[in-house]
Amino acid sequence: MEKEILKILKNNQNEYISGQKISESLSVSRMTISSCIKKLKEKGYHIISSTKKGYCLTEDNDVILIENIKSAIPDFFQNIKYFDEMDSTNDYLKRTSHQQGDIVIAQSQTKGKGRNGKSFYSPQQKGIYVSFVLKPDLTIYDSLKITACLAVSLVKAIEKNYPVHPQIKWVNDIMIHDFKIAGILCEASLEMNTAQIEQMIVGIGINVHSYSMPDYLQNIAACIEDFCSIKASREQLLIDFFNIFYQDYLMLSTLSWLDFYRQHSYILHQDITVYENNKAYPAYVLDINDDASLKIQSEQGIKNLSSGEISIRKRTSS
Repeated sequence: MEKEILKILKNNQNEYISGQKISESLSVSRMTISSCIKKLKEKGYHIISSTKKGYCLTEDNDVILIENIKSAIPDFFQNIKYFDEMDSTNDYLKRTSHQQGDIVIAQSQTKGKGRNGKSFYSPQQKGIYVSFVLKPDLTIYDSLKITACLAVSLVKAIEKNYPVHPQIKWVNDIMIHDFKIAGILCEASLEMNTAQIEQMIVGIGINVHSYSMPDYLQNIAACIEDFCSIKASREQLLIDFFNIFYQDYLMLSTLSWLDFYRQHSYILHQDITVYENNKAYPAYVLDINDDASLKIQSEQGIKNLSSGEISIRKRTSS
């Protein structure tokens, strides 16, 4: 019932609608409406209640309605589930059975995940926290292509909605002016004998609307809207991402997305520090290979770096 009321309020956002009208529309009592409104407020939605006017969902609410997304993206994405709060969208898909294309979206996460055991801060109504299932006909050795393709689609979707120019920090971060505004986490299960990917769970976290970051993220992360005056809909950003990614994913083997990836690289032709096997060493990024690995030059010579083996950071000047 709360979702139905929220839909009515969103369709009349920033305007009052009477409790009587809502109750008649849903064929429930006004007491039920009042109780649901109270629960929505407790979940963080800003709703003004007026004895004479009714209820108003204020302009600062950015509500995501699943049916709007479902009707606007390809049928490849089978089912969409939405939760006000959960531990981690990736973990949810890992512990339940799902088909390719199934999507889960959370309004907030209590244990959002990043690479290498890191967390992803996920406050309510401020970002996009979504995971979905892929079953690509690839081995694990080609899996980096999917992460790179996802990054391309995400940057395209952000640029479609905002006057900003994000860059891709190999392998899975999206940056604006040296701040991380989004991250991608791909977790795959394999057929051990062939290294074939059986299933890949893709998790994406995007910091969208501006908010005060926790102290430990102050100099690391930011939100898209920190860099422009535009306020876009998270729902539309999701719709654009899934439409763009579907087209790029169909063309994955052609590498048609790779030039865009190179053009938006945060680290191509840059000095970097590589952290590998508990050691750190300086290197220079010569190129991004067709499998989305890096070609680097270090004191040891030229070598390729692949996903899952290292983390990289720009070398700081002394």
